[in-house]
Amino acid sequence: MVTSRLCLSGLSLTAFLVAATLALAAQQPDAAAHTKNDFLPAGPFLFEPGTIHPTYMDAFNDRPDVKSPDGKLGLTVTGPKKSWGAWVTIFPSKFPDGPVQVWPIQGNVDVLWRPDSRAFALTDNRYANHSYVIVCGTEFRMGESGEGLGVPITDLTPVIQKAFAEPAQKYYGTDDYDTLSFYAKVLRWVGKNDLLVGISAMTSGPTTFPNRGLREWNLAYLVNVPNREVLREVDKKQLLSEYKIAVQH
Repeated sequence: MVTSRLCLSGLSLTAFLVAATLALAAQQPDAAAHTKNDFLPAGPFLFEPGTIHPTYMDAFNDRPDVKSPDGKLGLTVTGPKKSWGAWVTIFPSKFPDGPVQVWPIQGNVDVLWRPDSRAFALTDNRYANHSYVIVCGTEFRMGESGEGLGVPITDLTPVIQKAFAEPAQKYYGTDDYDTLSFYAKVLRWVGKNDLLVGISAMTSGPTTFPNRGLREWNLAYLVNVPNREVLREVDKKQLLSEYKIAVQH
């Protein structure tokens, strides 16, 4: 099995080194009722029966084979069944030397294939109060630091955090606030280039606000992946009417 040498795109080297150190089905619509594992721990987004939604996988026992839409590739979790050694892995052996370990995980992830099967979006629920949104390609390219093969990886988390700062600052009337939790969740591919990302966050503001200025946020952003650009904010009503995704509360 080959461990991919990652070609970083928008992902800080420091963040990846930390992740790597810590981490030494065709995807079909599910018509059944939503289970508690659909979105843990990152938020209250629920999908109407019959709609495509991300697949949950974890570093321990829940390791489904998630087939690409064209049926040629799949995603699963490999490595010891403990968080420190698990990887999101692309298979089968059309790649040199077999399946390729692409992204190290500690706890659990949600994965969502792009419709053309040439990339997939990944929610990494790495920490108790923070998650990351990553887009991974499936085409090999030469590694940046040597001759090893790698796949392109784009971290969209900083782009989404920056977009979220604008309404938060507007609400508090200042940038003097704290983000107590920030969960970014892959929700839906919109065509080939745009990704719908849900945000479930909790902030606290200045002491002049009632109840310490605590506020819960549940919204989404439509993000253009190639340009790493937020196209628009999507509120709860639009999530339901346009994408059949309900916010639990």
